[in-house]
Amino acid sequence: MGGPGGSIDFSSRGSDTGEKIFRSATDEAERATQSRVQRNVFISFAVEDEAQVNLLRSQAKDDRFDFQFRDYSIKEPFDEAWKTQCKEIIALTSVVIVAIGETTADSEAVDWEIREAHRQGKKVIGMRLHKDENHKVPRALTEYGDKIIDWKADQLGDELQ
Repeated sequence: MGGPGGSIDFSSRGSDTGEKIFRSATDEAERATQSRVQRNVFISFAVEDEAQVNLLRSQAKDDRFDFQFRDYSIKEPFDEAWKTQCKEIIALTSVVIVAIGETTADSEAVDWEIREAHRQGKKVIGMRLHKDENHKVPRALTEYGDKIIDWKADQLGDELQ
């Protein structure tokens, strides 16, 4: 959830601590990417949807799924330093999931993350957090023609293959 609503989440405890967490997270993601055991997934979401995203992360702990979500959220301003860290983490992931909730389409950070993922050639999937709601889809998802799915673990697992 970077800035006004993105996805990475380091810590608000200061730049030294944030940098240490970032380096640790980057090293961990790189090792997992190299081992090819599981796919690293970047979740882009508006801060208001953090509770639903945490539920999604817990689903990934199920042994039936060959993917895992890593919590790299940044609770810092959406600025150039944030963007630099975000670019590096997106580079280490294989897929970006955009969690679509009520305010996601209005998030500048989410829009930027989608565009950055495409710039890096990553697969991007939109996923509705509420099956009974037809929340507005972020503009970048529409522009790139990204697939939009409902929140169903099996369907998500198929998309991540």
